[in-house]
Amino acid sequence: MGSPAPQTKRIDSIDLFKGIAIAVIVWKHTYHPQCFDLISVSSLFFILSGTFIKDEPFVPFLKKKIQTILIPFLFFYLLSFGTRLVFHLAQNRTLHGFAWDSILDIFTISDHCNYLSVNIPLWFLLCLFIMQILFWILNKIVPSHKYRTGWSLLIIGVIYAGYPAIEKWHTPFMFNIAIECLPYLIVGNLFGLKIAHYLSVSTSKYILAPAAFVLFIALQYLRVDFGLLIFVESLTIFTGTLALLACFEGNRSPICNTIRTLGKASLLIMGIHALILAPLQTIVHTLSKLPHLLTGLICLILTLFIIYLLIPVVNKYIPWAVGKKK
Repeated sequence: MGSPAPQTKRIDSIDLFKGIAIAVIVWKHTYHPQCFDLISVSSLFFILSGTFIKDEPFVPFLKKKIQTILIPFLFFYLLSFGTRLVFHLAQNRTLHGFAWDSILDIFTISDHCNYLSVNIPLWFLLCLFIMQILFWILNKIVPSHKYRTGWSLLIIGVIYAGYPAIEKWHTPFMFNIAIECLPYLIVGNLFGLKIAHYLSVSTSKYILAPAAFVLFIALQYLRVDFGLLIFVESLTIFTGTLALLACFEGNRSPICNTIRTLGKASLLIMGIHALILAPLQTIVHTLSKLPHLLTGLICLILTLFIIYLLIPVVNKYIPWAVGKKK
């Protein structure tokens, strides 16, 4: 939906954005005061995921999505099941009571995104795979690019009009959640790349960034539990963050370089961070009497540091596990 994304070099502000967003994902899965969770960062990742979707025939499109999403999902899913088994054995000295049927969680029918008990964050990858297939189908209904923007906005409107009914669906393979989150992917495809390119060359980013954050704060005072409002909040914080990070494009400081590296390895971090956090949080909370805010930060830093060391190893020896070719 929207014009097909052209072949482009990596956009630095998007790599920085992905690095910060994936760090926030890890933070959300630590023990910490919930008042520090301002927005569903998954929605920002869905917008980013829609940014580079290209209009192409179904077979190469499907092959690419299997390689870059489904195979990594299955790899981390099976790895997580084995890791859970090891954790259970280490803690109980026996496999008695182990939930062997948890490997079938992928087939569970549910209206929630957290039913993949072997590794809950993997819901995102399964959901993203289904979303992109749905996106391709909807994209082909209106073959003319002239009408796709209007068609796309109409689809978003229909989804939010039927949002209460969609939330009550119980489906396998994240199909229900994929439909709920599809507007983020659509709007990312429509506007994400255009906004990123515009901000990289325009001085308006210095005004747009603070303006977007002020608007986001103002929206928090609207005491309305409405899906469309959450959608608007996500777009606001997406635009503000992208505008802010556009100010740091090309910055080669150690902090920016580290964030870029994390951004380029966001799939690895998404797939494995829960497995590292599980024992790490137990150790930190056992040894430390610090408040949850500090222990959460400690676990965040240690987890990202461990994964940072794993990135070159994974990229060299098992690149297919993170959707890359040798």
